[in-house]
Amino acid sequence: MTRTVGMMGKLRPQFPVALKDLHYYATAPLPKAPPSADHAKAVTGGFPMDGNDQYGDCTMAAAAHMIQAWNAQTGVELPVPADADVVAQYLKLSHGKDNGLVESRVLQDWLREGLWGTKIVGYAPVDVHSLEGLKQAVAFFGGVYVGIQVPKNAESQFADELPWTLDPGWQQQQIKGGHAVPILGYDADWLYCVTWGAVQKMGWDWWSVYGDEAWVILSEEYEKAGKIGGLDVALLKADLESL
Repeated sequence: MTRTVGMMGKLRPQFPVALKDLHYYATAPLPKAPPSADHAKAVTGGFPMDGNDQYGDCTMAAAAHMIQAWNAQTGVELPVPADADVVAQYLKLSHGKDNGLVESRVLQDWLREGLWGTKIVGYAPVDVHSLEGLKQAVAFFGGVYVGIQVPKNAESQFADELPWTLDPGWQQQQIKGGHAVPILGYDADWLYCVTWGAVQKMGWDWWSVYGDEAWVILSEEYEKAGKIGGLDVALLKADLESL
């Protein structure tokens, strides 16, 4: 069955100078990541499109999918927005224009003002070139909110239910735009993200070419479940307050 290719709407990454990499806030070196992790399988009922077939609201859809995953992992039931709520929040933050959003600005709003009745505890960037760091972020913090640059052939690969891989001639592929997705799992061969209403595989080498930002989010669910460990949260909060 052909899947519906949605829209994109992630603007260029912005990394606040005052905010350091996730590992800077660790009180001790994070443990080695396990060989695999899969936070998507615990989500019942699948992942909705969240309006991303009509609007470039991928930054908001990715955030909503993170809430689904955190709820499933912790048993803490925070509200999951309906499609219309995701679109409405996107248009509120974009001032009514379908021009896309910056991931770090979405996270700042989520921290300070909240999204859909939820607030996050904090967030920090992860080095996109550190594959071990990315695994640790997925395994220990429930997923990673990332940004990718989508090449044209990724649309047909998705529609045909094929993994995102570097096909022959990939260097000549036109970039269609920036896209926000949550990575909720990985194994030796693939990363597993959620986009356009489906779980999508991406090759590690594909990520290394097209991934341009990654963020750990410290969720309310993880805090309530007592699962935020190994980080100096007070130091992270102080840096976030200075932004």
